[in-house]
Amino acid sequence: MIHNIAQLFEKVGNDEEVVKWIKHFDSCNGNFGVLKVGGDSLKDYTPAICEDLAILAKLDLCVPVVYGWGTALTDLLKKHNISSEKHTATNVRITKKEDLPYLDEIARRQGLMIVDGLESHGIHAEIVYGIFSAERKYLPDVEFEHFTGDLTSVDTQKIQDCISRHIIPLLPPLGYASDGQLMNINGDTAAKGVVLAYLPQKYIILNNHGGVKKDPEKEELISRISLSRDYDDLARQEIFNGGMKLKVDEAKAIFDSLPPEHALSVQIAHPENILIELFTDAGKGTYITR
Repeated sequence: MIHNIAQLFEKVGNDEEVVKWIKHFDSCNGNFGVLKVGGDSLKDYTPAICEDLAILAKLDLCVPVVYGWGTALTDLLKKHNISSEKHTATNVRITKKEDLPYLDEIARRQGLMIVDGLESHGIHAEIVYGIFSAERKYLPDVEFEHFTGDLTSVDTQKIQDCISRHIIPLLPPLGYASDGQLMNINGDTAAKGVVLAYLPQKYIILNNHGGVKKDPEKEELISRISLSRDYDDLARQEIFNGGMKLKVDEAKAIFDSLPPEHALSVQIAHPENILIELFTDAGKGTYITR
């Protein structure tokens, strides 16, 4: 335990804030955080992600991880001569009937990257299916039958069961309709559902850019966004668009739905900075507040 705390201090570099957040997390009955890992971050930074998750687990802090696939699914479908497309208005993948046979394969493949990475640190993780219920998402101007899902509920009991056994729950964003039909849910939307059902203290969204850029062509990040003050102006300037806009929009939807008394921070961060985001007040990425 002492060795793991020493690793935490070394990686974060701010002992005072680390101690403060350790005490805070210790008092919140396990609901300290939710982590969303995008497909590109998983592809490029699996060792760093697993190292930080292992340090947390060895401190008895097992965080639910919602993971995605994005480019990985596109590449898999391409190998089978299936094209991929996104819905222009919502920026979500339009999941077609011919995509369905490959959803379980990509969910298992991506999840096992984390399972195997954590096993190398002596930490157990489990891909947990059946967490999400869904219905077919309304996509304007899509006239054929599609299987892109809209989240309707989250089974937090399965998450808690894993954590009680000291197992990190890995949650693929696959949902099932009332008739048993498999639906592909956007990862950020699925993670939003977990946050609203689980009510953590921090929600960390991993992104290879490390946060929201001030200019898409430059590396400088926006350190803090107040949605009530900054959202409309940033959207008008098209500071965030595409996948990043969806992340910020889902963060906004979280704050709109949360009880006013619940304190939550949403942080868009680099995959190498999980511990820094969790155990400091502002982190290194983009810190989003109401």
